Amino acid sequence: MSPRELRRVLVLVPGALGEHLTGPEIRAWELAKALSAKYEVTIAANRAVGGEREGIPIVASSRWRLLREAMRHDAIFSACLPPYLLALKPLRDFVAITDQYDPHELELATLAAGRHRERELRSRAAVQRLQLRNADLVLCAAERQRADLIRVGRSLGHMRSRSLDPVVVPFGIPDPPPASKRRPLHDHFAQIDDTDTVVLWWGSVWRWLDAETPVRAFAQMADERTDIKLVITAGKPSSKSAEQFDATQQIRDLADELGVLGRTVLFFDEWIPYEERYDYLREADIGLTLHRHADEARLAARARYMDYLAAELPCVLGRGDETAEEFGAGGYATLLDDPDPDRLAATLTGLADDPGALAGARAAGAELAAKHHWSVVGARVRAAVSEAATARPRPQPALSALLGATAGYYAHRLVDRLGAEA
Repeated sequence: MSPRELRRVLVLVPGALGEHLTGPEIRAWELAKALSAKYEVTIAANRAVGGEREGIPIVASSRWRLLREAMRHDAIFSACLPPYLLALKPLRDFVAITDQYDPHELELATLAAGRHRERELRSRAAVQRLQLRNADLVLCAAERQRADLIRVGRSLGHMRSRSLDPVVVPFGIPDPPPASKRRPLHDHFAQIDDTDTVVLWWGSVWRWLDAETPVRAFAQMADERTDIKLVITAGKPSSKSAEQFDATQQIRDLADELGVLGRTVLFFDEWIPYEERYDYLREADIGLTLHRHADEARLAARARYMDYLAAELPCVLGRGDETAEEFGAGGYATLLDDPDPDRLAATLTGLADDPGALAGARAAGAELAAKHHWSVVGARVRAAVSEAATARPRPQPALSALLGATAGYYAHRLVDRLGAEA
């Protein structure tokens, strides 16, 4: 088969692509922009009503619209290529690109054991097998993720284990806008004084993250260090499926129980618009993210880390994932192993009282940022897509086999759904 011509790329965004963006939406959007420098890109997003964003057309991601768009595009890019689109592949021969950067099965494992979790884990495993078997290009965000995907590929059969070669495309950062005079945190919270040190927990409080230790640390510091405030940005989860992972209310209740809610621990209850995020990040003095599940952290690629980096905000992170290790080795982040409240309190007060250490971390962040710019990441993804399109297409399963696998996937989903309703 001759190399496939690639001009039009359809990018599926896992969300609505509105004013407020989640990590998966940010990654899909930024990679779509990177691809648009070389290809004609169309974005499919939930609840879209047409139009465009920064010159890129946007269509609704309804099933029938996606089927129509798949027939006129040369490549389809998605974190999860829908099985019904993969069934078209033998007919249309588009380049199938799956971005397996989010270790969703490890996030699911943080839920309470039971029928629901087992159903979701089975579904995740089934859809991942379909992606890895049928995609022409598999992307991920880190070397550990790549190694894990190759391990999964070995279980799919001899041919796929030999041909699976995931390409690492890390998260990137854009050029931050010029500094503004806005002070949204001070404006929103009268409790924050001009001389306070603001510690920012950026992003949602998911079950696999550890916001409990920070709240307990601030409870210990509350009487002696009222000049250090913790702000947790905890907007309502963007989807019903995300609600099962949200631990914000538990952390809020803990802060209330310990007597620091509204005093030194403050919750920002609204999603911060994506285009305004740097006003908040630049107003803070220290970023903070800790995790509680080592397995999830090992393969994590957290968008919030990149926001810290883009704003050159010194941060305290839990040790465990590749990005944190890079930030720590570069002198930008302070890493903690299995932190307890005492150690975290000492770390935060030490940084708050050492302007020189914070200035050194900001300078180190500026050096790291240049290596993670979206222009660098974008060149990598364009090269990977071009190579996948021009390489000899690997043998595809027969149409009957692919239809059978797709039908089997939906049959299992139907059985699980009926079981959930029983």
